[in-house]
Amino acid sequence: MPNGMIHTSEDALRDLKTKQTYTIPSKLRGRPGGTLVTYTLAPDKTVDSITPGLVGKLDGDDAVDDATEQRVPLGAALRNVYPDGIQVRLYGTSTKIIALDPLGRVIGGKDRRIDLVDPSHAAPDNLSELGVSVEQDSDDKSDDDPDQVYYYVGKKSAWTTRIQTCTALAMWSRSAGLSYLSHADAATPSETIAKEMTRFFEAAAATDADLSASGELSVFLFTASDTPASRFSSLETTFLALNHIKGEYARYFFERAKCHIVGHRDAVVVSSTARPKVLRPYADYVPYLLTRYAERGEEHIRGILIDVLRTAEPNRDFEPQAYKAAKKAGTEHRDLQRLLYTVAGYSEQEAAERWDL
Repeated sequence: MPNGMIHTSEDALRDLKTKQTYTIPSKLRGRPGGTLVTYTLAPDKTVDSITPGLVGKLDGDDAVDDATEQRVPLGAALRNVYPDGIQVRLYGTSTKIIALDPLGRVIGGKDRRIDLVDPSHAAPDNLSELGVSVEQDSDDKSDDDPDQVYYYVGKKSAWTTRIQTCTALAMWSRSAGLSYLSHADAATPSETIAKEMTRFFEAAAATDADLSASGELSVFLFTASDTPASRFSSLETTFLALNHIKGEYARYFFERAKCHIVGHRDAVVVSSTARPKVLRPYADYVPYLLTRYAERGEEHIRGILIDVLRTAEPNRDFEPQAYKAAKKAGTEHRDLQRLLYTVAGYSEQEAAERWDL
């Protein structure tokens, strides 16, 4: 989308590159003059949509608009927080950038992706066994259990689930033995998230934990597969919270942040003794193990699979993944092959015919 700036009269915007001016319909007005935006046009050349902010990069004390190379000074609190040259989304006016989203353009990429599924066991049927329940922070809390919390900072085990259009944020300080967990949607105030993040950072720092040290701080975001590419998403809400915390904390977050694509039935779990992890329900856990072994052939996953499949009920739904895992196992691991065709509901003769074993 092209970049624009709201006119001082607030009823029009000017394209930053072409300098053309376009009328903003009354339903889209209300942004202050000078606000930087991206936009689209209707067939009649009036403004059809407006999105706050635009894409650029950091250069010293300035942000540089990608489309026009126009330089805009950063607000004082944003200077020296993130490295020069990174791509960011810029929020503010033509005279000062007041907020940055430093991760929205990269968090779904391969350099920031991680798999945090714990392959050693499935989630319990009763998730309350995992500790403190962290519920989505939304305006309507009428159906929530009174024992649930919305932001967790502590040393106990805590969990959240049903992550669809939301984003769960989990952090862990290794030497402090302290974890954070929250579950926010696109409407959750960034300032609220920032307040709770600050509570975690300050509690960890109070134990003399060196959050800048390698391996000390873990930061993970858990989202559905389509969330990283969405605008006005719960990820953006979380990233904008970085503009409301101390610069050094925002920098630690930016440096450590990784993303795990989570299923809506998965449980995200934090504790005092290990980095955050994901537990999958049994119906998803077995296919995960089968697929992971078929793709990577890891010896420790083979051992886990053998233990799990010995007590698994036959299920034809497992056949596609079981077939691929059996091909990976080959004749070298006949013990695993037998368990794989059994869990798919086949006899040895049927498997030999159907799977060409």
